Formats: sequence, structure tokens, C-alpha cells
Amino acid sequence: MGISRLWKIKRPGGIYRFDFRTVAEEAEGAWLWAPVGTPWAAPHDEGASAVPVVVWLAEGRPWAAWWVGEPGDRRLEIDVCLPPEVVEDGWRYVDLELDPVLHVDEGRVEIEDWDEYEESLLRGWMTAGDAGLARATAEKCAATLRERREPWLERGWQLLDRLGEA
Repeated sequence: MGISRLWKIKRPGGIYRFDFRTVAEEAEGAWLWAPVGTPWAAPHDEGASAVPVVVWLAEGRPWAAWWVGEPGDRRLEIDVCLPPEVVEDGWRYVDLELDPVLHVDEGRVEIEDWDEYEESLLRGWMTAGDAGLARATAEKCAATLRERREPWLERGWQLLDRLGEA
């Protein structure tokens, strides 16, 4: 498993770095894994992951899926973003703030961070075009999480559970 950095750009919050391990690369996207203890850094702090995470992303798709193995709140978080790009040491994307989230234990789906989205639009950190993409993508992804019919939804949990045992 090779190391693959994920660079998440928040406007104007700065650049966040996550050190993942690439576990699969397919036509539909790349699967990355971060076990407990994986380093991360943000403009305001740095540390190590307290929970295991699997991320699935692809060039051209305006979202990245994060399976978060937090005990008591296992969740699938969709980061709505400008389409991820492959860079020299991994991946990079610009966060568009809205995050559809499935809380597995409760079966509840919500779209988080409307306040950050509104502020980004108001302050000019996001174009009107990016805002439209963010809203449409968030609503579509939330519907996908509610319906739970896509095979990739379960694949992320299977990878997280299998890799957690490795």
C-alpha cells in the first residue's frame, strides 16, 4: 500500500493535509485508508487520526466520500468539492462546504455546514457557479444516502472493517 496525500483546500481557511494509504485504484475512483494514528495537519493544528477512515474519490466527480469508523457514530460523510485532481504526491480538492452525512446507527441523513456555505458565498470565497454545483451535488448525494442502493455505499464499510483487522 503506497502513501497518498490528500490535500483539502478550504477557502479561506487554508490547506489541510491527510496522509492516507492507497488500497485500490479503479476506473470508478481511488480508495484510500487511514488507520488510527495516521498524521494530519491543518493551518491551526496537527495531530493523528483517532478513528479509522476510508475515502473514495475520483477525477471529474464533485464529491469525495469519507467512511468514518467512530464508535457510537459510524458515519458516511460526503465532502462536496470541486472535482478532485491527481497531484504529484496524491490528491487535491477544493471544499465547497456542504456535507451530506449518513449517521449509520440512527439511519439519519442530513446536509451539514449550510452556515459555512452561506458565508463563503456572501464573502466571495465561492463563485455563484461553484455554489450552484455545491447545492445540486449535496442534494443529489443526500438522496443517494437516503436510498442506500449504490453498491459503493457498502463497499466503503467493507473496506473499513477489513482493513481495521489488518
